[in-house]
Order: sequence, then structure tokens, then C-alpha cells
Amino acid sequence: MKSQLYIPEETKEYLKAEIAAYVEIYFQKLLPVFEDIENEADKKSAEFYNKFMSMPAYDDCIDPASIAEEALEIGIEHYSYLKLGKYHLIATWHTTLYQLWEQQSRLFLFREMSHVFNIDFKTFCTNGIDDIKKKFKDHNVNIENLSCWPQVDELRLLCNVIKHGDGSSAKKLRDINPDLFKKPDLFNKESQMIELCKTTLLEETLNIDQNTLLCYKDALLSFWDSIPERNYSNE
Repeated sequence: MKSQLYIPEETKEYLKAEIAAYVEIYFQKLLPVFEDIENEADKKSAEFYNKFMSMPAYDDCIDPASIAEEALEIGIEHYSYLKLGKYHLIATWHTTLYQLWEQQSRLFLFREMSHVFNIDFKTFCTNGIDDIKKKFKDHNVNIENLSCWPQVDELRLLCNVIKHGDGSSAKKLRDINPDLFKKPDLFNKESQMIELCKTTLLEETLNIDQNTLLCYKDALLSFWDSIPERNYSNE
């Protein structure tokens, strides 16, 4: 029995708005929290120093220089903590952006195919992207031929790398876009931070920021724009 994937302009705009709104939350509500972490770290350092120096002195053994050094270390530690937190946030937003699109695709396919078939959602497209590609192809849409697909698939690999660290997805992603991986220093150009640290969250090992997030957002918007309005299965 033939089935149809019908995606009118109104549906496309709704799906695109979900993606755009998700990214906008990051820029409007979350990123501003980390915009002034240098001054916040300096304030933390100054508060420690001023509090300590304002305490009553019972002897002459207190060395202001040592207190200043300790205050500086506290400021640096706080800055590192906030900087890593900012990195965690952007990594999470990249990962969830891909998951958002994948869940959109799964739900769209399920709703359209449910007009013809009796489908249990719990077992529908549970193998992720492989099932999604197959369902689109069953309706004569090869999403791997879309101009935006290389960026969408790159985001998929990046999502896996963020979640699991170094592994098969990292190897594939290296071949596609090695610039996404930080290098430890200028004198060690052959290695990457992820290979040394074996993690993507305990250390900043990936070159991801708001610019990469916007690029992937644009690719996902383009994906929905690229799907023809009506797509039919062969049988």
C-alpha cells in the first residue's frame, strides 16, 4: 500500500521555528551569563583578599604578598571553572540540537505513515538515523543527496563525539573536519587534545562555539526547506 509524506509550507515553518527557537534560547538567555567571567573571577579574587586583609591581625606574621598570591590563585581557579562551564553549555547545545532534529524527523515520519499503516511509535525508527534515512528513501527522498546533508551528518558525528569521547565517530569526524579538534600547543601539531585527554567534557578538547552552532542550525533549517512537499512510496 502506498503512503505519502506530505510537508506543506506551514509544517516546514513550524519545524524550522522549533530549531530556531532552541538556538535563540542559548543566545538570549544562557550565553549572557558567561559574557563577563573575567571580571567575575577578578571580583572573586578581590573579595577573598579584602575579606582576609580586613580581619583583625593578632601578630605580624601575615604577609600581604602571600595573601595576594592566594587570592590570584582563587581567581584563576574560578575563571577556569566558569570557562569550562561555558564550554559544557555550548557542547550540550550542539548535542541537543541534533537530537531535536532527529526527533522531529522521527515524529514527522511516524505521523505521515500512520495515515496508512498501524504503527507502534515505541518501535518506530528506534535505530536512529539509519531508520530515518530508510523511511525517507522508501518515499523516494534520498536525504543524503541534499546539499545540507554533509553538515547534518557532521553534527550527528559531533553529537556522538561529545557524548562518548574518542572513538569511531571521532575518527570519522577527524576525516571530515579536523579543525573541530583542539591541538595541545603550537609545537605538537600532529596530535589533538582529545587523543591526550580521552574526553570531550572534562577538558576543552573541541573547537565549538556560537559560530559552529549557527552553522549547524542553518543546515537543519535547510534540510526542511529541501524536502519536497509531497513524497510517495512505491508500494
